[in-house]
Amino acid sequence: MKTYRMNAVMTGALYILGTVAGVLSVVTVGGFPNADFLDHIVADPSRFITGAFFILIMGFSLAAMTIFIYPLFKKDSEPLAMGMVLFRGAFEGTWYILTALIWVTLSVLGKEIAASAAGSANLHAVGEVVLQVSDKLGNIGTFAFLIGATCLYTSFYRTRLIPRWLSVWGLIGILPYLAVDLFNFFGSPLNLELLYAPLAIQEMVMGLWLVFAGFNKDAVKRLDEAQ
Repeated sequence: MKTYRMNAVMTGALYILGTVAGVLSVVTVGGFPNADFLDHIVADPSRFITGAFFILIMGFSLAAMTIFIYPLFKKDSEPLAMGMVLFRGAFEGTWYILTALIWVTLSVLGKEIAASAAGSANLHAVGEVVLQVSDKLGNIGTFAFLIGATCLYTSFYRTRLIPRWLSVWGLIGILPYLAVDLFNFFGSPLNLELLYAPLAIQEMVMGLWLVFAGFNKDAVKRLDEAQ
């Protein structure tokens, strides 16, 4: 019986790499960029180049993860498996690429604002617009991420490839993540980013589980026999 051990290790390792890179991107730029962030960018624009690099690593890692889990998920439900690939792969990956490009643009604008005296007001206005676009793009991208995450954890729950408590943890962690995104989308001034933590921690735990424990062999056997 094929155990799909390599698939489990690659899925877990890419999850860990993507999550760590995402955290480093936020730490590097000094927080979550928002509409009041321009002065911070002007003070140290090079941070956003490094942040964009980490965003790209995060995007490529989490998009590639879907390739290794899809062959097993489609044995249970191809629509759910395809939903994961589209939303956590194609759509989420595109979101990260666009975000990285915006961060590079902000870095360039920050340097220009710092070097320009006469035209700094106009550049500031452009920077504010780019920040607002980045903020709204983040909200839209998060919705894509949450749809993909729902497909992912529902498939994990149905297949029992990992313990169900891990799958339920992921599904529950989606709710506060969604709440933060909705508050941000409608312009709430509240800083609720700590509510991202339950799902971020779950992804790290799940990544480590997949690397060291792999998929449940009985679950893999049931999926193979169902074909």
